[in-house]
Order: sequence, then C-alpha cells, then structure tokens
Amino acid sequence: MKYYSDKSNENAVTVSFMFFQILMTLIVYGFIYTSFVAVKIAVEKHGLSLVNYLPEIISLIVYFIVATRTRRVFKSGKKLRAIAWLMGWSSLIIVSLYFHLSQLVLQ
Repeated sequence: MKYYSDKSNENAVTVSFMFFQILMTLIVYGFIYTSFVAVKIAVEKHGLSLVNYLPEIISLIVYFIVATRTRRVFKSGKKLRAIAWLMGWSSLIIVSLYFHLSQLVLQ
C-alpha cells in the first residue's frame, strides 16, 4: 500500500509550476524575439526611429518582474492566483506586442 505524503505532493506541485513557468517564459520570449525581428524589418523598410523598439524592451523588463512576483506568490501558498497572474500577464504582453506590430504595419 502506498503512503500518502503531503511533502512529496508539495514538491510535485512546485516542480510542475517551475516547468509551467519555463514553458510560459519560452513562449513569451519567443513572441518578444519575433517582435524584435519584425520591428527591425519595419525600421529598415519604412525608415522609422529606434524608439519603436521601446515596447519590446518594456515587455522584457515587465515579464521578468512578473515571473519573479509569481514565484513569490506561489511560494506564499497562493498557487492558483500565481498561475492566473502569470497567464494573464503573458497574454497581455503578447496581445500588446501584436497591437504594436499592427500599428507599425499601418504606418
């Protein structure tokens, strides 16, 4: 008969959250990288200024802060709130980058 252990369950949840956070980081940073490439093409093609890179740089900084904050929230015991916070900010960053790129295309 297997023994139930709260400690092993807690460790499994922590490792699962770490993998989830790594996956979300790869997805968001992938979008940020492709946005950098798209802005580079737009700057070269339309002669735009380098200020157009600002949303991508802000996204890099904001997502790093969000990842650190969600790790703290998760460790404090609010696991679902940390997951929702991470997913919400990730989707907001991705949508805002797409909006920024769509505005560059319209110029």
